[in-house]
Amino acid sequence: MSETATRSVGRPPKMEAPRERILAEATRLFSRAGYEATSLQEVAAAVGITKAAVYHYFPTKQVMYETIVVDLLNRLESHVVANLTAPASPRDRLRALMLAHADFFEANYEAFVTLLHGVSGLSRKITEHETQVRDRYEKMVRGILNDGARTGDLHVADVRATSIAILAMLNWMSRWYKPRGSRRARDFAEDFFVLIDQGLSPRN
Repeated sequence: MSETATRSVGRPPKMEAPRERILAEATRLFSRAGYEATSLQEVAAAVGITKAAVYHYFPTKQVMYETIVVDLLNRLESHVVANLTAPASPRDRLRALMLAHADFFEANYEAFVTLLHGVSGLSRKITEHETQVRDRYEKMVRGILNDGARTGDLHVADVRATSIAILAMLNWMSRWYKPRGSRRARDFAEDFFVLIDQGLSPRN
């Protein structure tokens, strides 16, 4: 049977939350083997359904990957925003953002690996929806830094460069962080905050 014919006979699998199950298994496989090395057949087998059933929810592997990425970024934004309600000063808000980001990273470690390293190279196509979510999140970080610079609560020489540095430190934990290690992701985020807040110059 051709791939087109196979797709046409796809039916929703009879299981609880099949779409979420498919995304969860795809995330796990993408994070371990990489996007290119993982086939839809492998995703289907991991879920325990047919490839045709996968096609019912995701017409291509690229759509599946993009769904994982946008869902992750939306949930990250919601989680961090929910943790910025109490702290008042820009300095406290920046610390809260970094710790909340790290907590969410640890809880969604495989999805972050999929986002940042699942596709080889730097030329993957970023969808408009993903760009919008990224822009909102980066704007939130820059807003805190701008507030801190304006009030004198934070010394920020270059808001854009500082925001890039903060997000790079947090996200690139996906390269070296050990989920079963002795330190939690928020411990490293606390270290990063101190570095950003105090710098490397010795204090009297």
